[in-house]
Order: sequence, then structure tokens, then C-alpha cells
Amino acid sequence: MSVLLSPWSKRSAAIGSILLLLAACSDDGDDFVTPEDGRGSSEYDDSANTLRDTRDGQRYKTVQIGDQVWMAENLNYDMEGSVCREFEVFTMYGCFYDWNAAMKACPRGWRLPSEDDWTTLVVFAGGTKVAGGKLKATTAWDEKGNYSAGTDDYGFAALPGGVALDRSETRGEGRLSIINSGAFFWSSAGIDDDEAFTLNLRYENDTTGWFENRKNTLISVRCIKD
Repeated sequence: MSVLLSPWSKRSAAIGSILLLLAACSDDGDDFVTPEDGRGSSEYDDSANTLRDTRDGQRYKTVQIGDQVWMAENLNYDMEGSVCREFEVFTMYGCFYDWNAAMKACPRGWRLPSEDDWTTLVVFAGGTKVAGGKLKATTAWDEKGNYSAGTDDYGFAALPGGVALDRSETRGEGRLSIINSGAFFWSSAGIDDDEAFTLNLRYENDTTGWFENRKNTLISVRCIKD
């Protein structure tokens, strides 16, 4: 016996089929941005040492250092709370992020490094007195004064992007102030409502250190694999 469906029943069945199809695509594909947090997904190729951020299609070099897998380039994903390509220098250093943006900037499967993550990297690279020189890139560092470039022993290739002060703290509307005093990278370690820790590699020596920065300061992000 056949059952006749009303036009409304047919429409409901069609909508249900579409929803099931969308759900299946969402589960299987990497081209959908997760609406809850906007982190999207990532495609990591450990044989080629590359990461593809499916939110915008950008590819990044990656490197395994000890038991950790790091991005070997600064994150360059444009989002709210970031400054990207506003100055020519930013094309070399990637985007700069305030801390709240940095906490959710890395694609799914990767995260903003914790204090322990950074400490593990520094210890592997020989400790705070020498790790800076081993993690610095072999270019850019010798372009300021008489300072020497790093040896980049592991392919981390840290560049001296410095920091950019938030517009609310600069003189003149719509301006940013760039302070180029070394490499700074956000950690997920918040101090209080206003400040969080950054790892710092300076021009004048090979040390690494912790620096307290205001959360609205714009600073580079390196992601570490979960």
C-alpha cells in the first residue's frame, strides 16, 4: 500500500535530508569552520613537515624538537584582535595578536604554548643562557647594530618581530607603535586580568627570559601541536 505525502511532509523530508548531508560533510571534511570557537581544523603532514590551516588555506613549516612539534613560522591568520600586513615588516613576521586573540588563534589540533611548553623547549636547547642563540634564525638578527644572528640549530627560526603597542596606548588615533627589541612570543600563562607571560629572545645576547606584557599588547604567536 502506498502512502501519499502532503506537500508539507515532502518539504520536511527534503529539509531533513539536507541537514543529514550537511552533518555528514561536517564530520568528514576539513573545510568547515567550527562555529563554536572559529578554530576550524588543520592538516598536518609529518613527512613534509607542513601544516595547512583550513580556515584560510595558508601553509606553514613545522619542526619536531625533542618530543614537541612546533610551527617553524609565526602564525599569520587574520582575525579579530590581530594586526596583519598593516606595515610592510609584518609580511615577514606574520600577524601580531593581543592575548585574548592569541588564546584562540591556533587552528584545531594546535594550541598556544603554555609556560611548561616553552620551558621544555628552552631546556632541550641547552637552558636559558644559550637557548636564545640556538632558536634564533640565521637572518634578520644581524641587521640591527653589531649583533650577530642565531645558529638556528633546530629549525625554529625565531625572528626579531618585537611588539606593537595597542592603539589605545599610542599617541594619535589609528597609530601603532612598534618596539623592535627582539623576539616575543605569547604563552597561555596569564598573570592577572591585565598581564600575561611572553618568552623573550633579545638582540644583545643568547639568553631567553620571561617578560610580563599587557594583554592588549600585540605580539607574535607560535603554535605547538596538541
